[in-house]
Amino acid sequence: MTVPQTGPLIIPARRAAPVEGAAVVSPSFDRFGRRIDYLRISLTDRCNLRCVYCMPATGMHFAPKDELLTDEELLRLVRLTTELGFRKFRLTGGEPTIRPNLPDLIRAIKALPGVEEVALTTNAILLAKQAAGLAAAGLDRVNISIDTLDPDRFRRITRGGDMAKVFDGIRAAEEHGLTPIKLNAVVVRGFNDHEVADLAGLTIAHPWQMRFIEIMPLDGVFDVAHERLVPPPRAARSSRRGGGR
Repeated sequence: MTVPQTGPLIIPARRAAPVEGAAVVSPSFDRFGRRIDYLRISLTDRCNLRCVYCMPATGMHFAPKDELLTDEELLRLVRLTTELGFRKFRLTGGEPTIRPNLPDLIRAIKALPGVEEVALTTNAILLAKQAAGLAAAGLDRVNISIDTLDPDRFRRITRGGDMAKVFDGIRAAEEHGLTPIKLNAVVVRGFNDHEVADLAGLTIAHPWQMRFIEIMPLDGVFDVAHERLVPPPRAARSSRRGGGR
């Protein structure tokens, strides 16, 4: 029997309307008996890139700042979830490195009883400048998005991003011990599906982990997901054919 991988619970940075009389259910084990102790927290819905599979080029509507959780509210959330057995936390976005005072927030999270690990998912555009401070604050490791090894294609996919900054961020993460480094690539037909093997090959030359992610039908880019989906089995076959590991 194939047991599906347990995904983390995800908490958005945006405030939800209270539900009167709602009971708090303690997460503990899934139906396969695995402990649920990993929580993803979105710090913002904003980003410094506009990837074709994630956001439309124009017309994106973001949550008003007064609807986002404050640092104090996020810390209260983490404290409450540690009481329910959560021990590992991943900070995501949007792009979490654009949130003000991120090192202070990470330092405060790591100081809470019961917190064993804090990780970050980032596009790494700002990571070269922030890695030292984030590591000093207690950040344990990073996941970094990189969808192509071609600078021009990267610029087209991200609508203006600089791939050199991503690799600067990866090197800074290694230098400051934010490891193991996991690289995420969203495989999009017609954009980067022919690069799967080359991306997988990064794990041969470097102690990195490469993961290929299926495009999601997000609001505003549903057509891209519908027309350019590359299922994970196809990405895996492409990796093996090219000699990637």
